[in-house]
Amino acid sequence: MKLLPILSACALAAASLTLGTSCRGTVGIGSNSNAFASTEIHNSSRRNVDSAIRSVFREDGFSLVSQTGNTYQFQKWGGRSTEVVYGTWFTDGVAVEPEVELVVLGNGSYAVLCDVYMREHGSSLMKANHRLVASGKLAYNGMMKKVKKRAEGK
Repeated sequence: MKLLPILSACALAAASLTLGTSCRGTVGIGSNSNAFASTEIHNSSRRNVDSAIRSVFREDGFSLVSQTGNTYQFQKWGGRSTEVVYGTWFTDGVAVEPEVELVVLGNGSYAVLCDVYMREHGSSLMKANHRLVASGKLAYNGMMKKVKKRAEGK
């Protein structure tokens, strides 16, 4: 077994957690949100926002796992490197699972808040469940910008 790739992955994970506290900016709604990525949408309908959220995540390879009220849970399976960084020895796989919340602000305005989790699946009693704080932030901010653009019809 090669130890260097595993140690490199662990170092990368530790660096991501360390840098996470300084990367808490959001898209569109200022610093009032603790979400990993977010945006604010104006002059739109609930139906257009819902459609934009679903289509943007689907186009990025995510499946809608559940929707309860204004909360959506998406899922996409990670690869071997994801298992090394976020899994345990007994994993059956690690999935990227964004949780998106749609907040109705009124008068055709909405906030879309997205938190992203790396969740281990399998039979292990000690399942990993990591909330991302830095890694991949740019990609999810880009997705929030696409949601905003589509929902506002631009």
